[in-house]
Amino acid sequence: MSKDIQELYYEERNSGEIIFDGKVWAKDNQYEVTVYGKNKKIDTLGLLTDNSGKRTTYRIPNPNASSAVGTGMTGRFEGIREDSFLRYIDRIDLEKAEIVGAEEVEGRQSVIVKTNTANGVDPSKLWIDKKTGVPTKIDFAENEKIVTSLTYKNIKIGPGSVSDQEFAVPESAMILE
Repeated sequence: MSKDIQELYYEERNSGEIIFDGKVWAKDNQYEVTVYGKNKKIDTLGLLTDNSGKRTTYRIPNPNASSAVGTGMTGRFEGIREDSFLRYIDRIDLEKAEIVGAEEVEGRQSVIVKTNTANGVDPSKLWIDKKTGVPTKIDFAENEKIVTSLTYKNIKIGPGSVSDQEFAVPESAMILE
């Protein structure tokens, strides 16, 4: 179901050792990702493409934020499927995965899929929205112990998910390329 998504918005919460929140919007392979720690903006990274096809990558770091929190944002974007929560759906190995239940997450009825992965890098369990096919929650486990969990809320998918006002490089941004 999620294969045709070209526009989306969501907020995420990481519940690992370092807790952070994020907001992501993507439309036609244009993005902006903002990471928050303790309700303070830490870092924003974006990629916009103008009418001529010129791509502009920008970053808005918060100089007052602690540098101890690594955002993992590199300044490179590979596409809407690779740089949003959709990548986790694509990583499911259908040969090893199994549906183990259902549960409501953030108001969305979700199927729980166990992936039989416990390496701390790939999802070990995903909650997938029954209506849209997007993740609502993801657990990452290492040696059968959950190391972090991501929960998604305020998910918007499809045309109108992202305001056209978002398509401008913020004045405070540093241009990366």
